[in-house]
Amino acid sequence: MHIENHTLYDKDLILRYNKYYLIDFLKKNFLIIALVTLALSIYMFSINSWQNGLILLGILVGYFIMTVVIQKLTTMRALKRSPIVDNPVVQHYLFTEESIEISRLKEKILRYEEVVRIQVNKEFFIIYDVNKKTHIVDLNKFENDTELAKLKEFLLAKLGRRFK
Repeated sequence: MHIENHTLYDKDLILRYNKYYLIDFLKKNFLIIALVTLALSIYMFSINSWQNGLILLGILVGYFIMTVVIQKLTTMRALKRSPIVDNPVVQHYLFTEESIEISRLKEKILRYEEVVRIQVNKEFFIIYDVNKKTHIVDLNKFENDTELAKLKEFLLAKLGRRFK
């Protein structure tokens, strides 16, 4: 197998990744807190403690707003500090049978044994390695959909549960 991808690391990629991260955080963390808070609020309303029920709902709304504002501020700070905003770079990924070859300024070979997990969404693969590095592979930069489907099938077979 020899499948290539040339991902442009630029401001747009940072914005798309941070949007994905916010939505993922809200799904995984906020949803649990919201369900518990709503259950407690319903209980408070059922025992005619309207004030406490409304306070709990207010705290939930405040937490949601704070989460979104903090993520927006973090994104703005990342855009100010990141050199790729002014000088975008192309990172080359080559998926082979044994490894992922990553090259930009220098080349790195990431064996599949070193991959902790690969998260998949509609826009990109997010590759986490044993060195706690994150690699973002833009799915729109593959040559065709057939190639992408073939790669997904290969990665699922190669990584098993580490490919989600």
